[in-house]
Amino acid sequence: MNELYREAGLDIYEKVHYGSGEHIREVEDMLSWYRRRNTRVLDIGCSGGLHVLEFAKRGFATTGIDIEASAIERAKQRNRDEGLNAVFYLRDLEHDAIADLGSYDLIYSVGNVISHVNKACIGQVFKKIITCLAGGGIFLFDVLIIGSQFPEEVREDDLGIVWQRRVSRETGEIDLSGKFVSFGIIQDFHVWGYNIEEVIEILVQSGFCAIEFSDKLDFSYLGTQSAAPFCLRFRAQAQQVT
Repeated sequence: MNELYREAGLDIYEKVHYGSGEHIREVEDMLSWYRRRNTRVLDIGCSGGLHVLEFAKRGFATTGIDIEASAIERAKQRNRDEGLNAVFYLRDLEHDAIADLGSYDLIYSVGNVISHVNKACIGQVFKKIITCLAGGGIFLFDVLIIGSQFPEEVREDDLGIVWQRRVSRETGEIDLSGKFVSFGIIQDFHVWGYNIEEVIEILVQSGFCAIEFSDKLDFSYLGTQSAAPFCLRFRAQAQQVT
């Protein structure tokens, strides 16, 4: 597990990605189209629980899971400090069962968590997820994309990150080196990327339907307007039980 996701490194991760309340805007983006209220929500890869607790403040019954123990402890402490009723569990999505967590109306995973899952396991992981979705429930996630173009350098100036990337088109493996400019640190990541058709095929094989993707978390338009998207957001439904 990368050092940015645990203990002191998590401070840097949260300051870079959520230091200006970005998690609130991301929840609002989701709720711009997910209009069912007071339903059960599961965050996969919840880290320190910021999104989970924001959903809880808005009346949702919320659960978060993460592979990193120190992140889960931080989420639980925030939950206690804010007097909320969210629930957090330490789980390894690749290796642990999640069916015991119950049934959810919305399951989401943001921050390219799914790209950290070994590509050989992704079909089984999607099947685990669909077993936790209520009929007609929605699974929302983002994933790194390997398009026809794949720039070796990507700058996220709003976050202060410069990425150097190397991809194997045969396996989908991506080596990322991120320079966090404001903190003067470089972190390396080994992740997996997908092309759009590949993601859709795996979702269909896993039992999902009504699959859509967008550059935007609010799905204000469908598809992508970029020839070389860094990542895309997908949402898919579980079949209604008749």
